[in-house]
Amino acid sequence: MVIDSNLISYDFMTDFNGPSRLYPYPSTPAGVYSEDKTQYKFGPESSKYPNLTLPCNLYDEGGNIIPQGYYMAVLSKDFKFIELYESNDLKARVKVIKLVEKMYTNDELREESEIIGRLREAQRKQKLKKIKQAEEELVAFKQKAAADSYAKILDSGKGYYLLYYKFDGKMATGIIQK
Repeated sequence: MVIDSNLISYDFMTDFNGPSRLYPYPSTPAGVYSEDKTQYKFGPESSKYPNLTLPCNLYDEGGNIIPQGYYMAVLSKDFKFIELYESNDLKARVKVIKLVEKMYTNDELREESEIIGRLREAQRKQKLKKIKQAEEELVAFKQKAAADSYAKILDSGKGYYLLYYKFDGKMATGIIQK
């Protein structure tokens, strides 16, 4: 085995931190790794949740500001808060004062139950083509229901804002004091 001593001496002479120059990416500054950031661990999927446009700056009781702009609204898993994300970073939580689950019309419920019935029947008979077709119909139905989602904020004129949220068959209302 032949080792080029010129390469080793050059590397240590020009870079006093050791052989880091041989690696294609620089070392992580300040010890913060990309997998330690919260938006990679706990951030929601940004493509399916509704967006909210804040028309003005909001302040909390501590004097902190939530600047106007575009936020992604997500109902928390325990249904107690509407969370506002900016670039998958949690910026604010709004307390839910009213929650209605399963906001589907009778026609939508009937259509969903028919699709699920066809899927179960195809699974029972083990017909792969019909199983795939029913699964595609179920995905299309859920996408159609998701297209009806929204998040909006309205000024009540009485010293608070009302935040309305509808997604995935759930409708929530939150309140933000001015």
